[in-house]
Parts: sequence; structure tokens; C-alpha cells
Amino acid sequence: MSGIEIAAIVLASYATYQSGQSAQQQAKAQAKWHAYNAKVAEQEAEAERQASAFEAKQQRRRGAQLLARQRTLIGASGIEMEGSPLLVAEDTAAQLAKENINIRLQGLRRVSQFKSQSILDISKASASKSQASSYGQAAYIGAGSSILSGIAGAQYRADMKNLPYTSSDVALAKKHGIM
Repeated sequence: MSGIEIAAIVLASYATYQSGQSAQQQAKAQAKWHAYNAKVAEQEAEAERQASAFEAKQQRRRGAQLLARQRTLIGASGIEMEGSPLLVAEDTAAQLAKENINIRLQGLRRVSQFKSQSILDISKASASKSQASSYGQAAYIGAGSSILSGIAGAQYRADMKNLPYTSSDVALAKKHGIM
């Protein structure tokens, strides 16, 4: 085996190894990015939970003020808190309760979306880590395969040179790039 053949085998093997290592590093970086996104989604879910709780608290406070204002106006008018005025107050209270439940449900939906995104990003990070490991193994296997293929090819060419050929066989082989 000539020095050029050895150099070509080593170079091909190293290129295959580097390609696998590069793919492994890229997959590791992707895993870190997905893990980061999962943390961000969790933080957004918590911020949304707090914001919707605050919004519901504010709505309850405004509702209590509205009901107090209604009672004050009804009382100031001299009307008893029974019959139609009582029904209006009960209806207002029911509407305020529905609005508060709606605020909390919308907040829970948004929190759930962020949590789902976090779970998806965690799954993607896990898959990327697994892929990185596979790329690392493939780098070694590919480099070994390049070495073995190169040695086998060099040995084949050496064996072909040592066989008795006629000049027409050699010309045909050279024409097709075999020798």
C-alpha cells in the first residue's frame, strides 16, 4: 500500500469522523435550545397563572363595588330591597360570577397551552439528546468503516495488479478506471 493510499484512507476516515462529531454537536445544541424553550414556556405559564388570578381578583373587587353602588342607589331611592330591585341585584351578582369564572377559565386555558408547549419542548430535547448520542457512535463506526473500505480497496487493487492479464484486459480495465 502506497503512502498516498494510506493518506487518502486516513483523510477519508477523519472526514467521516468529523462529520459525525459535527452532527453530534449540532444535536446537543438543539437539545439545549429545546430545554431552554421548555423553561421559558414554564415561566410563561406561571406568569399567566398569576396574571389571570390577579385579573379575577380585580374583577371580583369591581363587582363588589358595583353591587354596593346598586344597593346604595336602591336604598337612597327609598325602595325596599325586595321584588324587582332584589331580582336586579341577584342578576347582577350572577353575571359578575359568570364573568369571574370566564376570566379564570381563559387563564387556565392559556396556562395549559404554555404547559403543553413546555412538555413538547422537553420531548424534543430528549429526542435531540438521543440523536446526539447516535451521531457520536455513527462517527466512530463511519470512520472505522472508511478505514476498512480503504484497506480493502487498496488490497483489491494490489491483487488485481498481480494477476496475469493480457494487454487487452489491461487496456479495458484502464478504460473503465479499474486499474
